[in-house]
Amino acid sequence: MTAKLLLLFVTTALLAGCGKEKYQTKPQIKIKSVKVGNITDGLGNTGKVVEFDLTVTDKEGDVQDTIIIDKLDAASPACPGNTLLGDAYKIPDFPGEPNQQVTIKVKYSNINIAGYGLLGGSACSPQTDVSRFRFIISDKAKNRDTITTDPVALGF
Repeated sequence: MTAKLLLLFVTTALLAGCGKEKYQTKPQIKIKSVKVGNITDGLGNTGKVVEFDLTVTDKEGDVQDTIIIDKLDAASPACPGNTLLGDAYKIPDFPGEPNQQVTIKVKYSNINIAGYGLLGGSACSPQTDVSRFRFIISDKAKNRDTITTDPVALGF
């Protein structure tokens, strides 16, 4: 009986270790979290921020140095003036070795703060800016991945 249980345990452990490979040739981007909050600069000015924590994995480790970000209007009624396309955001360098993972923090604010991209208020004031953010990553072989957030109420 003990031998059968041991065999079952060993077989289960081997099968668990044979899962799908974690990294793929096409870079993979995932959203870990989205946070909207308040911020105060060194002069006492207050504003709103939105921060995205992203994870990028790549089998070859050849991801390019920039992530492209599109801000897409998701308000109801629609406010097309809130759409911004093609914002380029510098990402950390991948080491260039196989099976790499990099965490990226993308930060925007509606006031001028170092380290944050600047987003203005809603183009349809007094309507709150509600947008989806699309992140596009590519590698040197032109493989790319895209992910889009759920609607985010920016509060400005």
